[in-house]
Amino acid sequence: MNLRRTVYAATLGCDKNLVDSEALLGRFAARGIAVTAEPEDADIWILNTCGFIEAARRDSIDAIERMIEEKGDRLLVVTGCLTQERGDEIRAAYPGIDLVSGIGNFDKVVESLELGDDRVPVSRPEDVRYEGLRDRPLLTPAHLAFVKISEGCNFRCSFCRIPLIRGDQRSRRIDEIRDEVGRLTERGVREVMLVSQNTSDFGRETGENLLDLVASLADVPELERVRLHYLYPGLIPLPVMREILATDKVVPYLDMPIQHASPTVLKAMNRPFRSDELVQFFGALRTDDPELVLRTTVLLGFPGEQEEDIEHVLDFLAAVQFDHVGTYRYSPESGTSGAAMEITNDPEDVADAESRLLDLQVDIALDRQRRRLGDVHRLVVDQVEDMEGWRDVLEDLTEQGNDADLGWVDTAPTVAVCRSAHQAYEMDGVVLMDGRGRTPGEWLDGRWTAVSPFDAAAHPVTRPEDGR
Repeated sequence: MNLRRTVYAATLGCDKNLVDSEALLGRFAARGIAVTAEPEDADIWILNTCGFIEAARRDSIDAIERMIEEKGDRLLVVTGCLTQERGDEIRAAYPGIDLVSGIGNFDKVVESLELGDDRVPVSRPEDVRYEGLRDRPLLTPAHLAFVKISEGCNFRCSFCRIPLIRGDQRSRRIDEIRDEVGRLTERGVREVMLVSQNTSDFGRETGENLLDLVASLADVPELERVRLHYLYPGLIPLPVMREILATDKVVPYLDMPIQHASPTVLKAMNRPFRSDELVQFFGALRTDDPELVLRTTVLLGFPGEQEEDIEHVLDFLAAVQFDHVGTYRYSPESGTSGAAMEITNDPEDVADAESRLLDLQVDIALDRQRRRLGDVHRLVVDQVEDMEGWRDVLEDLTEQGNDADLGWVDTAPTVAVCRSAHQAYEMDGVVLMDGRGRTPGEWLDGRWTAVSPFDAAAHPVTRPEDGR
């Protein structure tokens, strides 16, 4: 089969999956096939699926059905976590798919399309190869990139299928990661987000560690920011975490999903840490740096969860004062120990608990944001977009009781969508400013003039040393 000339990838699920999509697109690009961000311009469509929880699997199936309906004479490749486990089932149910593959095996996907095959044999997770990440095209703005530092996970949380899908942890070597980041900066990347299933455990099987990794990346001259995501609680001692956060270029931002705070639920989840010790841990780090941004995730509706368990979570969030909190709801996952638990929670009770948690978090986040009003923060422009798409966000900023002058909103045709150190790309809020004269990838200082629990508005500030 002669492959077509353009390829497009849609990615579901996490940013680790996004890196896989980039790596696969890189294999097509190496064959002279152009990568496009516009699906209508592509001859080949790739759908990289998610299989983490039932809601994600439903989204993946919905996307498969939609893309089959819309693909016309294009080739459709379906890959990722869902097809790693259910590839035969999906291939049989949807003959409109041209090729089904599991995780990784990027070279085999392109080779199979060239040969006209409709299936890439699924490999064991530990046999999947992930080389070639350093030369991949980016699906993010050109100045930032997610960098996957390991694959798989050694922990067996009772709600999580990731080890069943992705296997045990395989950390990449520091020199390989540094080479990748160096190559990315040569292409204009200035911020990297380190991601894995368990970033705290990086290097356990290779004899390396996260502190040595960030120290190595700090020596990459053109790099501005290193941001840490998906750290497992309780694995990194406080003195080491202090060293990590004090490392040059590491952003004062820590993403550590707790999943829960009740001792009873944590034990049932196979999460071996204590929430009271975490309160002290986060408190000590905030004593060092009151501006340290903390992000976490909470899983609600775990079998047997009671009102007192929800109270534990609420008390924990109030004590720590996270800047950003995400939630999701439990679904029983086959092959996990949690799936055998017969106790279920009323969906209405779970929804009520989620609503109470988010109401509390809005108040906490707004208080944290208001402390930053009037301060000058280093910003990076991610996009410059039409003003109309951001009217609701700007109205929310004005409705929070801010007295700031947002007159530029009435005259500027575009808005610069920026981020400070407080915000991770496509995970947290944004900082908006007048888009006139701004360009994506630009770094500048901005004084925060208005805030909501999630977003901010700013005016550019010229530092004396800039000479402008």
